[in-house]
Amino acid sequence: MVDVIPNQSDIRAFELDRDLSAVKRIWREVGWVDKDNEKELDGFFGCGNTLLATLSGEAECSVHVSEGQIRMGSLELPLCAVTAVTTSRIARGHAFAQRLTARQLAWGFEQGAKVSALGMFDQGFYDKLGFGTGAYDHEVTFDPATLLVEHSVPTPSRLSCDDSAAMHAALCNRNKVNGSVSLSSPQLFRAGLGFESKGFGLGYYHGAVLSHFMWLIPQGERGPYRVAYCAYQNTNQMMELFGLLKSLADQVYSVTMIEPAEIQLQSILSRPIRNAALTQRSKHAAQNRAIAWWQARILDVAACIASVQTKQRTVFQLNVTDPLEKLLDTDSASRWRGVAGSYIVELDEESGAEVGENDNLPQLNCSVNALSRLLMCVNNATSLAVTDDFVAPQELLMSLDVAIHGAMPKLGWDF
Repeated sequence: MVDVIPNQSDIRAFELDRDLSAVKRIWREVGWVDKDNEKELDGFFGCGNTLLATLSGEAECSVHVSEGQIRMGSLELPLCAVTAVTTSRIARGHAFAQRLTARQLAWGFEQGAKVSALGMFDQGFYDKLGFGTGAYDHEVTFDPATLLVEHSVPTPSRLSCDDSAAMHAALCNRNKVNGSVSLSSPQLFRAGLGFESKGFGLGYYHGAVLSHFMWLIPQGERGPYRVAYCAYQNTNQMMELFGLLKSLADQVYSVTMIEPAEIQLQSILSRPIRNAALTQRSKHAAQNRAIAWWQARILDVAACIASVQTKQRTVFQLNVTDPLEKLLDTDSASRWRGVAGSYIVELDEESGAEVGENDNLPQLNCSVNALSRLLMCVNNATSLAVTDDFVAPQELLMSLDVAIHGAMPKLGWDF
């Protein structure tokens, strides 16, 4: 009987020339790329920051993060976006993904990030890192012929991956709402477009600047077409893009897109309930699906509390727990250990939080997961007290309901 020698594991920084082939192999194993599009990983991993876990010197897990910004209440805050977490077939069960992601959050904080966000494969895994589930997006599938907008629109410009820099700039300069994300790297955006070889764009220039556009992924001659990216600076431009979609209706039977933050999409569709009934079980079935596909967590309590502007002055003692305390090894390069601790919080027209304790104040005891959902306006305090780790006197809950409220967060950027 041969003794099995356990693989030696290590955590280290990614090196492009040394590790890219192994990372490509991981991505093929998890089904994210194939031989036709894996070349886009050269650009993807040529930007951002990547941390690896290795077994016997070979990369078996990678966590890639990217810098960006996120609109949170009245402020636009620096963001650490977790843009790819992949583990090979032989490296499951070592908690590599958790440990690497925890370290990447600490790195992001050291770079100045105040918030982190990610697209989740399922709810539960990233809860262990302090992430709270984001708001629902409405993914709507409709016949573009049923759009109640003017059919006549200006002739658009044709866009390809070669125009990625202009599209990236248009997305960064788009109309921003609560939760809006912008990722800083044009190179990362270009690589993302390349993963879908059939994608194409249509848009409009204002002088030399691309002001508004859509990037679509077709499935078959008649669709569905999926709107992967949509950028505009005002609602007039948004409606012009809907007119552009309607102009495709002579060939395209269905379009799927995330509902824009500014409108209820059903209100500009002709007979949406009837069309849903008539097309059910069809490839082009009209439907409206609500899904929370992203999660976020705060990295800096004081910075995120400062995003709250309210006329309902509320002062309280905040006691926060954070699972990162146990996940960040003592030999981690960063001394940051998450946001666990006690804070005295004042919500007002200018809000703030400072480390401290005052037993005379009403007490809010909560996880960072729940606090993140509150500050991003995903749920109000009374709701969080029912569903999350969020405990406070009823009077304080009611005060928080009034003090912290706003539009549901919409990221507007798929990553």
